[in-house]
Amino acid sequence: MILDKNQNEVKIGSKVKVLSIDPRYIASFPNEEAKIVKSMINKEFDVTDIEYEKPLVFQAFSNLSGIFLALDSHEMELVK
Repeated sequence: MILDKNQNEVKIGSKVKVLSIDPRYIASFPNEEAKIVKSMINKEFDVTDIEYEKPLVFQAFSNLSGIFLALDSHEMELVK
């Protein structure tokens, strides 16, 4: 079972708020993309999939590209 920071169950289709993203991960992107990844903090996303026991959320960079972000429990909060 996947849990958010408050021990609420998170499933595919759940809406979660991104609370934090590791700054080292953000820094691994080119400047413009890093700004987009950083802007995901404090925004709400639908969980689109689960891989390796982590829920995935998606953020587009453009019409042709984007990123799936895998979240740890402390990085997200279920939106009710």
